[in-house]
Amino acid sequence: MRAGAIAGAGIAALLAVTSCAGEQTSPNTGITEPIRVETAQFVPGGLPGVPQSDAATVDGGVNPQVTDVNVANTAIEQGELGLVLSGHATTGAQAVGVRFADLGTGYWLVPVGAPDPSDDGLLTWQASADFGRNLPPGFHDLVFAAVAPDGSSGTQSDLSVCIDLPVPDNLNICVPKRKPPVAVLSLSWDQPVDLDLIVEDPSGVVVGGDLGSAQPPDAGSAANTGNGVLDHDSNRDCVIDDIDREDIVWQSTPAKGTYQVWVDLFSACGKPSVTFSVSLWLAAAQADGTQRLVQQQPPLATGIMTAVDANGGAARGLYVGDFVLR
Repeated sequence: MRAGAIAGAGIAALLAVTSCAGEQTSPNTGITEPIRVETAQFVPGGLPGVPQSDAATVDGGVNPQVTDVNVANTAIEQGELGLVLSGHATTGAQAVGVRFADLGTGYWLVPVGAPDPSDDGLLTWQASADFGRNLPPGFHDLVFAAVAPDGSSGTQSDLSVCIDLPVPDNLNICVPKRKPPVAVLSLSWDQPVDLDLIVEDPSGVVVGGDLGSAQPPDAGSAANTGNGVLDHDSNRDCVIDDIDREDIVWQSTPAKGTYQVWVDLFSACGKPSVTFSVSLWLAAAQADGTQRLVQQQPPLATGIMTAVDANGGAARGLYVGDFVLR
């Protein structure tokens, strides 16, 4: 079996186009890729090396190769930032490449580090990865390849990760046996502003707004009822958290009837306008007997608010519609 190679250029030449400050000078910087690696070089095209499935009959695989991959959590949020990936590669490697097997248009190269005396002198490597906000939920493989100075590469290494839903689902998408919430109302927006989601339930109880004391929903809480709970107050008082989403979650069966919904621009935080979307997610039975949150179509509301709409919480803001739970 012949190891894969990067055609037409050595690995040293590829790494040389990354500046000392980590800025990428390649015409294609990979900024729109589903995974983006800090201080790394983006290379368009397929990852070099031999897929694990093709190398299954080779005892120990083909060198150079990545021998192990370490990550704190294989459940990844859409838009997650700074997830550290690390591990070892065999001697002879000069860099490690990584990409999604089924997503994206290229891969990222990070240089290897010093030998690890506690692990037979294998070379260390580490990457800090950011993930796109629109990654398809569910399971995907991250694929790694060690690359030698001449561009040759051996057996690839796979790591299965699960991309969570953009709304709280009790990690049901990754662990289907976990029960998802019965319903989730979600507000998302595109600018770093303090935007609030407000809902009035059929009994007149109001949930949401500028509620800094709101507690995250807990599926196992003894006090859990059919009342909606605001999961967090994103960008509260213009302390920007880059989440730009708020969710009201009903862990158990909510009251039947009509729910009225408002979107309130508490503060524009210096931005002229913001575009928002409100969507309803409901638990639905699957063919295998499990349940999964399903986004209802079309969205409950989409719209634009301008800085002049900011009211500091003095009112409920813009009424965007209602939905009925039966």
